[in-house]
Amino acid sequence: MAPPVRAEVALTSLQNCLVNLPPGLIALISNTNIPAQNVVVELQYRSQTLSSGAVSSGNSAGFQRCAYVGWTGMPSRTRPASLLNNDRTRPGSREQDVQTVEIDATFAKVLGLAEGQKIGILIHLDPPVAHSINIEPLAPADWEVIELHATFLELNLLSQIRALPNPAYTSRATTQTETAHPLTLHLSPTSTANIVVTSLVPPIPNTIPFAKIAPDAEVIVAPKTRPKSSRSDRRDARSTASRRSGKSGVSSARKAAPTKPALFMRAIDRSVADGFFDDASNATRTNQLCVWIGSDVIESESLKAATWVNVTIVKPNGMRAQLDTAQLNRLKEEEGSEVGRPASKIVAQVLPWPTPVDGNHAVLSSSLCRILGAEGLVGVIVRIQAANPPLPRYSIKKFQFYPFLPLNSKKKDGLQFGGDSQSAKRALADRLRLTFAGDDDLLAGALTDGMVLPASGDASSATSFDGGILRFRRPAEVDEDPDNKTLWVVAQEQDHEFEIKADVARPVELTTLFPTFAHGIPTKLPTLIGADGILQQCMSNLTLCSSVLLTGGVGSGKTSLAHCISQRLREDYVFNVTFFDCQKLVTDETRVSTVKETLTRLFMSASWCARLGGQSVVVLDDLDKICPSETELEVGNDNARSRQITEVLCATVRQYCSIHSGVALLATAQSKDSLNSIIIGGHIVGDIISIKAPTKEIRRDILASLTSDGSSQTQHKHTRDPSDTQSMSENSWMDPSNPSSRPTSSASSPTSDGFRVSPSLDFLDVAGKTDGYMPADLVLLLARARNETLTRMITSNDDSSDTQPTLTRADFDAALRNFTPSSLRNVTLTHSTTTFSSIGGLHSTRNTLLETLLYPTKYAPIFARSPLRLRSGLLLYGYPGCGKTLLASAVAGECNLNFISVKGPEILNKYIGASEKSVRDLFERAQAAKPCVLFFDEFDSIAPKRGHDSTGVTDRVVNQMLTQMDGAEGLDGVYVLAATSRPDLIDPALLRPGRLDKSLLCDMPDMNDRLDILKAVSTKLRLTPEVENRLLSVAQRTEGFSGADLQALMYNAHLEAIHDLLGDRTSGTGTGTGTSSHAAHNKDTSLPNGTGPGKRRKKHASHAKHDFIQFLYSPEEDALAKKSLGTGASAAESKAAVAAKLEDLKMMRKREKAALRNSFARRSASGSRAGTGLGLGLGPDAEGAAEEHASASASADADTKDEKVVISWLHVEKSLASTRSSISPDERRRLAAIYREFVVARNGEMPSGQGGREVGGRTSLM
Repeated sequence: MAPPVRAEVALTSLQNCLVNLPPGLIALISNTNIPAQNVVVELQYRSQTLSSGAVSSGNSAGFQRCAYVGWTGMPSRTRPASLLNNDRTRPGSREQDVQTVEIDATFAKVLGLAEGQKIGILIHLDPPVAHSINIEPLAPADWEVIELHATFLELNLLSQIRALPNPAYTSRATTQTETAHPLTLHLSPTSTANIVVTSLVPPIPNTIPFAKIAPDAEVIVAPKTRPKSSRSDRRDARSTASRRSGKSGVSSARKAAPTKPALFMRAIDRSVADGFFDDASNATRTNQLCVWIGSDVIESESLKAATWVNVTIVKPNGMRAQLDTAQLNRLKEEEGSEVGRPASKIVAQVLPWPTPVDGNHAVLSSSLCRILGAEGLVGVIVRIQAANPPLPRYSIKKFQFYPFLPLNSKKKDGLQFGGDSQSAKRALADRLRLTFAGDDDLLAGALTDGMVLPASGDASSATSFDGGILRFRRPAEVDEDPDNKTLWVVAQEQDHEFEIKADVARPVELTTLFPTFAHGIPTKLPTLIGADGILQQCMSNLTLCSSVLLTGGVGSGKTSLAHCISQRLREDYVFNVTFFDCQKLVTDETRVSTVKETLTRLFMSASWCARLGGQSVVVLDDLDKICPSETELEVGNDNARSRQITEVLCATVRQYCSIHSGVALLATAQSKDSLNSIIIGGHIVGDIISIKAPTKEIRRDILASLTSDGSSQTQHKHTRDPSDTQSMSENSWMDPSNPSSRPTSSASSPTSDGFRVSPSLDFLDVAGKTDGYMPADLVLLLARARNETLTRMITSNDDSSDTQPTLTRADFDAALRNFTPSSLRNVTLTHSTTTFSSIGGLHSTRNTLLETLLYPTKYAPIFARSPLRLRSGLLLYGYPGCGKTLLASAVAGECNLNFISVKGPEILNKYIGASEKSVRDLFERAQAAKPCVLFFDEFDSIAPKRGHDSTGVTDRVVNQMLTQMDGAEGLDGVYVLAATSRPDLIDPALLRPGRLDKSLLCDMPDMNDRLDILKAVSTKLRLTPEVENRLLSVAQRTEGFSGADLQALMYNAHLEAIHDLLGDRTSGTGTGTGTSSHAAHNKDTSLPNGTGPGKRRKKHASHAKHDFIQFLYSPEEDALAKKSLGTGASAAESKAAVAAKLEDLKMMRKREKAALRNSFARRSASGSRAGTGLGLGLGPDAEGAAEEHASASASADADTKDEKVVISWLHVEKSLASTRSSISPDERRRLAAIYREFVVARNGEMPSGQGGREVGGRTSLM
C-alpha cells in the first residue's frame, strides 16, 4: 500500500461529512475515471482521547485513529507556509504552499481534529456497498432532533453522508473491535445530531473498515430516549397512595416488570393455513384474536409464561404509497381528531401450534388479520412481544364506538334532531353485541384501545355494518399512564356498554397508506381443465426461485393460471404473493418515474416478506402492456418509453431477484415476441412456458364443465370418447379414469343457471368444430348458444308445459355461425369454397394431399400415437395452368382448414430485416389460426438458391424460412404448401426431409384427365344432351391443352351462347336470335351444311319474342334516332338502358298490385264481419281489370324465366376454332426436361455458398 499523503486540517463550514481534497490528489483520481461518489477518503490522525486498546497496550502518548469520509468532488485551498523554518532559514520555493484538507468544523470537533493538525490521507476506490444501515443517536438529545426533522433527514441523508465506518471492523494491532467513529447530521441551519452506525446489511467483512452507502439504501434509526429515573419517586408515591386507598397496585407492578425482548416472525392468515392444522379444537377459535406459535417458541425466554402478546405488522417506510395533498391533510386531521389514528399494536391470546412450519412462522386468526388491515396475509413480518398486564376493571367506564362511513359516501355536516338518530345508535349498539358478543366471538377475548372492528355480515343482513374504531372511555379520576403504550382489557371482565359516537371516515392506513396484501387474487378460483402440466412446471420453477414468463393468446387463461399458481404457493409453500395488473399503468400520463416507483415498491415489499427463511413471488399480469416490443422501422416516443420502462424493470429484478434473495417473478404476456427484446435477452426470466390452444378432448371437457352444475359428475350420454378406447389427456384436471365425464342427465338435473342439456347433444361433435378456440372463446360460445335457446323458445309456437330451456345441437350451430374466435380476429384468412368435386384429374396428387392434411386432422387421436413425425410440407410443381393453385385452395375447403394464401413477392421488402419479419409474422398468423394451410404461390420468387441475389434479401428470407419450417419446436397444426413451375430454382435446403418433404407433379392431363376436367367444369353450365355425349370427342381434339385451357374452352362456348341469347350479332355475321330452353331441344338445332343462318332466322321468326318496340311520334325524329343509334354494340347498349327502365316500372307496378290485393283482403275480411260489401268504392269492372293485369304480368314473368343459357354443339365448335393451347410444344418439352432432371438427376449435394467469380456474374452481399 502506498504511504499516506501528509496534509493539514482546515476547518470550514461544509455542513456535511465530506471533505475537500488537495489538488494534487484530485489529479491522480481524475486519471482513474472514477466518479466522486465511489471515492472513500481515510483520514489518519493521532487523537488525544485514549481508547481501551491504547490503555491496555500502555501507549499514553496518544491513540492512532482513522476516520472514513466521502469526497465532495471539489479541491481545497492551499495555505502559505511560515516564512522561516526552525533553523531560521527561508524555505524553498517549492515549499511555499502547504496541502490542506477542508472539513466541517462541527464534524471535526466530534472526531477530535483541530485546526492545522497534521493528518495522513489515503484514497480508496470502489468500496463495498451497504444497502441497509442501522444507526443510533449518540445521545437522547440527538434522538429528539432527529425525530423532529425526520422528513428532512430522509430527503437529504445521501447529500451529507457517503462513507460509513464498519462497526464490525477488528484492528490487526489490538485484535479488538474498534468503536466506529460518530457522524454528524446537519438537520437545520442551527441544529445538528450525532449518530453511530451499529450494523450494515449485507454484512461487511471485519477486515474492511469502511463501506459506501447505496443510493437506494434503507436506513433504520433506533430510538434513544432519556432515562426516567426522576419519575421513580413519583411512581412509588402513587403505589403507596393506592395501597392506602385500597386500590390495586397492578399499574406499579406492570411498570416495575422488565420488558421482554420481541420476536419477529412471518405471519399466516388462519384461513390460508388450514392445511397445517390437525387439531380440531383450535379451529373453533378463529373468530377471536389469537396467535398460534410453535411450542418451542412459546417456551423461549421471550414468551415464557405469557398468555397475551402484542402483535404489530412491521412495514418499512419504503413500502409506503405516495400520498397526495388531500390524503396528507386527512392524515393530519386523524392525528388531531377525537378518535385519533387506529392502534397498530393489538393484543391477542397465544395458543400452541402443534404442527408448525418452522420456528419463524406464526398463524394469526382471521379476525386479527382484518383488524390489522391485512386480510389474507401470508409471509408478512410481524412483531410479537409479551403484553403488559391489562387495565383494571374500574379503569374503563364505557366503550366508545366510532362507526365508519359507508363506502363512496361523505360525512354530512349539520345537527340531527329528534329520536331517529338516538334510536339508530341504540340499534347499532345492539347489533354490535349480537355480532361480536358470543362465546367464540371478538368481544370474548382482548380489547385494545383504538382497535378497528372489521366490517361484518352481508349488506342485506340484519347484523351487517361497515366497521369502526373502538375507544376506551376512562374515568376522570384515573391518571393517564404515559408509560403504558398499549391500553387493553379482557373483554370477559367488562360490561359491554357501548356508546355510539359520530361517523368517521376510514383511516388512511386502511385504504391507501400501505398496499393491500394478496390484492387481486379472487377468493373463488375457476376450475381449470387440462392445465395440470403447466401448473406443475410453473410451481417447480418458482419454488426454486427461478422466474417464469407465462405466454398465451387472448383468452387462453393466463390470468386464471396465475391466480391458481399464486393460491397454491400461498397455501402449500407459504409464499408471499404480490399480484399487480400492469394494465393500471397503461396511460400516456403515467410517467416513467411513477412506473419505477411502483415497481420498486412491489419488489421491495416482496423482498421484505422473504426474510426469516421465507420466499416471495411478484406476479406482473400483462407485462407486455408496459414493456411492448419496439416497432421496427419506426423511431418515436413509444419505443423510447418502452425501452426506459424495460431497463427500469430489468434493473429492479436484478437487484431483488437474485439466487439467494428468495424472490421470484411470474410474468404473463401474449408471447415472448410481444415483449421488449431486452427482457428476453437480459435473462430476466429463467423459463418461458407457453399455453397452447386446448385439444379436442380438453375442449369437450371444458364445455361439459361449463354446462354442469358443479355437483358430482357421473357418466351419461352427452359426450363420447373420440376413439372409443382413448382416455382423456394426462394434464386434465378431470378424473382420468372417467374420460366421458360430463354433466348429469338433462331430464333429471338442470344446470345451476336453469338450462338443461339435450340428451342428443354430443359435446365431442361441438368440440370438433371449434379448432383453435381458447377457453374464453368457449365461454362466449356457450353464452351465445344460451341466447339462441331463449330466442328459439320465445319465437316458437309450441304450447307445451315444459318451460325449461334446453341446449341442443342446433343452438350451438347457430352460435358458431358468424362467430370469430379471439385468435383469428386480427388474422386475414382466405375462405375457400372450392372442393375436389370441381377439379378434374390429378387423382394421385389429391390422394397424397388427403393423406397428409385430412387424415391427421380428422383422426387426430390415432395419429397422436404415431411415433413418427408427420409430414407437414408439400411442394406442388408442374406446367402452368395445371391446377396447382386450385388444388391448394380445394384441399383447404375439403379438409375444413383455415387457408392463408401468400403471393410470392408480396413479403419481400427493401428494408433490411423487414422481409424476415414478414416471414415470422406470417408463421405466427398461421400458428394462431391452426389447423391452417399456409400456401406460397410462385415459391421460386421468394426462395431461390442462395448466393445468386445481388442484395441478399432472398438469402435471408430462405434462412428465416428454414428455421421456421424445421425449427426446434416444429410446426404443430400448420401445413405448408408451395407451388411453382420451376422447382429447379428453389433452394435445395428447403426440399430436405422435415421441410417440404414430398414434391408432387401436376402433369399435363391425358385424355381421361381432360375428359374429367371437362365434366368438372361443365357441372356449373347448362349443356345440351348432344354436347354431354360428345365431351369425349372434345377431349380427343384438345391434345396439349392444360386444365386452364380446357376451362377457357368451355367458358368461351358459354359466352357464345350468351351472345346468341342476347341477339348481339350483326345481320352479316350474326347467328340470329338467342337459344332458349324451349328451342334448344328442337331437332333443327344442328343445321345441315346447306342451311345458312338467314334461313334459320326465318324459320324461327315465329318463335322469336321481342321485348319491346321503340318508336317516336314524329317520323323525322324516329328516322334521326335510328340513324344515330346504328347497329351493333351501341344499339344493344341503348336497348339495355330502355329495358332497365321498363323493368323498374314493371317492379313498381307489381308492388302497387300487391298492396292493392292486401287492401282487398283486409276490407273483405272486415266487410264479412260487418255484413257489408268490399267497402273500397270500386266496382266489379275495376276488380276484373286488376285481376286481368295481374294474370298478364304473371304470364310475362313466366316467359322471361323460361329463357336460360344453354350451350349447344355449335357453340363448342366455335370455341374450339378460336381457342389454342397456352403452352407451346417447345415449352412443354423444355419444362418436361426440367422436371425429369429435378426428379431423376437431383442428388444431396449442397452448394458451397461461394459466389461465382466469372465475368458478369452476380455476387451476393451476404
